[in-house]
Amino acid sequence: MNKNKSKAAYFWNHFEDYVCSVALIIMTIVTFINVFSRKIQSLNLAFTQEIVTTMFVWVCCLAASSAFRTNSHMGFAYLTGKLNGKAKFVHKILRVLIIIFTYCIWIIYGTKMVIGQYHTGVLTAVLQMPGWIIGMAVPISGVLSIIRLCQYEFSRRGK
Repeated sequence: MNKNKSKAAYFWNHFEDYVCSVALIIMTIVTFINVFSRKIQSLNLAFTQEIVTTMFVWVCCLAASSAFRTNSHMGFAYLTGKLNGKAKFVHKILRVLIIIFTYCIWIIYGTKMVIGQYHTGVLTAVLQMPGWIIGMAVPISGVLSIIRLCQYEFSRRGK
């Protein structure tokens, strides 16, 4: 049972990585087929561009939350790397609070956007897919980003 629990924990800790990996593989295959299909006149696969665009939105949003898990997002470390002691701790707390505040705004307005898309019945142009499926990437990745940020920062205790 302990082994299954650790597998589940490992899967959860790398959830975004798995989803992004599968999406990128699908995007690559679909894009290759789309490019190849242009050489065959009777085959029209223009709808695949909409699939790739949808997956791209999800990959970008989930990759942002994945970057917080390992602290591999872009940052300016020249000045912050010189901080020590109390200044470093204050910087850490301010950084976490600002990021959480920003993502809370993202979650609130992203959720409002998704609700609006759902209620108005917005559909994508080609596949007629509900627009809220794409929009869900914003609030979901906002929640995951906050979770991953807290996991990273609070697992380092004082570092």
